[in-house]
Amino acid sequence: MKLYDKKRISIIVEKACRDKIIKLLEKSGASGFTVYKDIYGKGKSGMRGDYSSINEISGNLEIISITSPEVAERILQGLSDIIEKGFIITVHVMDVKVIRDDHFA
Repeated sequence: MKLYDKKRISIIVEKACRDKIIKLLEKSGASGFTVYKDIYGKGKSGMRGDYSSINEISGNLEIISITSPEVAERILQGLSDIIEKGFIITVHVMDVKVIRDDHFA
């Protein structure tokens, strides 16, 4: 079976920034994404997330997109620009292999 090399980008961000990140993904050429709600955890900044949220604006979510390396580079540059403006975003990038090359631009 042939496998295709792609990049998996995981973006953890406050819910209020969701639309900004989705627009960046679409503008950069990503063919799709998945959103996981109610993400929370503890790190350098202490506890963060949705553990006590009662609305759709506060709290964190994770947006994942699997893309070609070229699209990933555009997304990462856009995320870097957003981070420089003071937004708190956690980004992970992994090399992955997929079965269906045509599903992940």
